Amino acid sequence: MQLSGFGLPDYRRLLRAALDHDYEFYTVAEYLDAAETAPRSIVLRHDVDRRVSNAVALADVEADLGIDATYYFRTSTFDPEIAKQMASNGHEIGYHYEDFVKERGNPHRAHTRFAANLASFRQHVPIETVCAHGNALSPHLNIDMWNEDTRTPADYDLVGRAYEIDADDDGSSDRMYLSDTGRDWDASVPGFGAVRSTDDVVQALESGDCPSVYLLAHPSRWATSGVQRLERVSWDLAAETGKSVANTVNTVRQADGRFGSPARVLRTLRSIASTGIPGRK
Repeated sequence: MQLSGFGLPDYRRLLRAALDHDYEFYTVAEYLDAAETAPRSIVLRHDVDRRVSNAVALADVEADLGIDATYYFRTSTFDPEIAKQMASNGHEIGYHYEDFVKERGNPHRAHTRFAANLASFRQHVPIETVCAHGNALSPHLNIDMWNEDTRTPADYDLVGRAYEIDADDDGSSDRMYLSDTGRDWDASVPGFGAVRSTDDVVQALESGDCPSVYLLAHPSRWATSGVQRLERVSWDLAAETGKSVANTVNTVRQADGRFGSPARVLRTLRSIASTGIPGRK
């Protein structure tokens, strides 16, 4: 986990480096619709899991630089007026769905819920692509909604899904996948080497060793103030630890072992991040 390099100035510097080295930016829908892309290209995606105000801040930085990106909102983070403003600035708005998990792995109910939420979003902005939200507290994967049912994105008049883009973080695909998940880019660019920090991302773009990139930046990870920068480190530490523990809990429970609720485990870890060890002053 990187303790620094995730503030608005860092994000602007990353984007500026890409522009200075002739990268062309694409939204997810633009990329899926494109017959071909520029020699140097970045598909730019944001999963708005929380902190909508941070998403607005990132979108403003991008608009200032003339860059369009895709913002995937959950039902809990979707604000119609904010989404409309982002769309008017050229950004793509998408649905960050979690219906399969919400319906406990029932594909029929998940698709019914998905259709209703998608229609609700579309009352305010066009939705062309969707992206599955991850939930470490559930044994289900939202992306499996499409594997357990015959319906396809085309049945919902969608261009496609974010996970249809072929990219990997080890250079095994033509497009390099760079994600800030876990506060660590944790990738390896052939010809360049390990990419862990935001400085590494900037240098990799400047090196020319990764001409095609799929970049995921979670707005909640990018601090907009000094206070938030300190808070994010403790939150991310607790959250990533909680995800690891919850995944282990789910594995044991699936094997009929006896372990406490993963939700309870994660709530305790988040409490540690915000208030310290429970019961200790």
